[in-house]
Amino acid sequence: MYRTIVSLLGILLSTSSFAAHHEEPEPMVAEVYECSLNDGVTAGDIVALGSGDFASFVDKHELNMDTFLWEAVAVSPPYDEPDVRWVNYYPTWGDYFAADAAWREYGGEVDAKINELMTCGRPDFAGFMQAGEPAPDAPVKPLYIRVCQLKPGNTIANALAYRRAVNSTQNEQIGSAVGSYLFTPGFGNPGFDYGAMVTGAPEDMVKLMDHSRDGSTAKLLASAGYTEPSSCTVDLHRSHMMVSQE
Repeated sequence: MYRTIVSLLGILLSTSSFAAHHEEPEPMVAEVYECSLNDGVTAGDIVALGSGDFASFVDKHELNMDTFLWEAVAVSPPYDEPDVRWVNYYPTWGDYFAADAAWREYGGEVDAKINELMTCGRPDFAGFMQAGEPAPDAPVKPLYIRVCQLKPGNTIANALAYRRAVNSTQNEQIGSAVGSYLFTPGFGNPGFDYGAMVTGAPEDMVKLMDHSRDGSTAKLLASAGYTEPSSCTVDLHRSHMMVSQE
């Protein structure tokens, strides 16, 4: 994804209590690799390996994680260089370290296959929390990220409340459900305050993005008294599901 997004420890502590109060899922850990495809390789080749040999490795070692490939479609500088982002999600740090130990001991063969297809940097880490409805399962989904800097006087709590309002409004408009999430800074280069992710089934995302294009979503939010607490740019990806344990 991005070089990750205020302190991971701080956000995990603050949002854990917030989530518990509202009986919502606790924040997770996101591990993000920014990668360039090697000559002649396509994103489809990576997905085939991720949903094949890599998924088999995850299953064999009973690892608690989900994995997606984000294929860049339209990404603004300075985050536009990677062709793809390999994103692993873990419910807890314990799950991450268990996966890391298994990978370092047994993952050499699959790692070699990955290196034949793409070149990746070191991972960045982010806090990852639900900010509305969960994303529906789909093999391929449009996904956009709002890369945001908080305006003076605003906090992540303001951003989380706003993103929940946006998700509720969007889902009421389309008569369906798309997922909404927040990425917050962890280990790595922060670069920005948070990333707001929206993704869902292709047919639902088409409706949602058309409502954004014609300004109708913004009008509904404004009439309800909501204003965006941040300045943001918007990047578009194609998200490929490779490992999902839901």
